[in-house]
Amino acid sequence: MDYRYQPKPKNKNITYLTLLLAAVSFLFLLLGMQDVLGVRSLWHLLLLLALVATLFFYLRYIATSYCYVISEGEGEPLLTVLHVQGRRISTHCRLGLAHLSSLVEVPDEDTEQGRRALSAFRAEGVRYSYRATLGRAPSQILYGIEGGRRFAIRIEGDDAFVAYLRAVCERAAAYASEEVADSDE
Repeated sequence: MDYRYQPKPKNKNITYLTLLLAAVSFLFLLLGMQDVLGVRSLWHLLLLLALVATLFFYLRYIATSYCYVISEGEGEPLLTVLHVQGRRISTHCRLGLAHLSSLVEVPDEDTEQGRRALSAFRAEGVRYSYRATLGRAPSQILYGIEGGRRFAIRIEGDDAFVAYLRAVCERAAAYASEEVADSDE
């Protein structure tokens, strides 16, 4: 059985930023056409940079989404992070949940607890962020060890997804301890 969750952006920051960059691009286009200050190539260069930034934010946050999939099969439960862009689906992360050591909730980034959690996340050598929201929003940080390396993954799940993830992680830890006990015999 698979449990799927696709986070939606919690604010409109990315929409406003993309529209602002598009408006700035249009302004640079007009300034380049009028040859203001006699430096047409500068306006064209700024137009190109603004268009690239607009395209980047549009493709990264608006035209794409993440899908978190928790799959429980015959073996170890897995968390898979899919990147969906149109009809193209890419797997960004596949993690055995038995490798998780902790799950930290960050309900508010402005509190002391939120700042400590984010600074610990940023201090990790291997860290990934699969969030739909640009800016401040409640999130979860998954810490673990796989292949002898520590890692941190930041996701953005709702209460039902996090509760299900915690329950599956507990079962995965029990599965891993049973497997270790079987291998010792």
